[in-house]
Amino acid sequence: MSVLFLLLLVIVAAAATSETIDFKSNDVTTVAEARVSGADTKAVVKGHIVRKINDNKYVFQDKTGEIIIDLSPKAGSLPADTTAEIEIEGRVEQDLVFAGIEAQKISVLN
Repeated sequence: MSVLFLLLLVIVAAAATSETIDFKSNDVTTVAEARVSGADTKAVVKGHIVRKINDNKYVFQDKTGEIIIDLSPKAGSLPADTTAEIEIEGRVEQDLVFAGIEAQKISVLN
């Protein structure tokens, strides 16, 4: 009886773990989700550029907050109008104190 209970416990734990892993593989669509997702999670966020930090880093904002965007050379160019709504596709970069998005594609929405 104990062995059967232990086996059932292991199966339930494995199922719970696999659901967690699958959840993290989903795309994030807001800055707030990007901040708490794991590194290399795909991100597709909509918002606008708030300010330039240096040649390839910008502060991006959506309705949930701000995050640093690192533009890869092949991502495309930003619109001259900083109030224009844009969509950024990329991957979340994350370590212990920093969360950002490495932008791989930029599209102007309006």
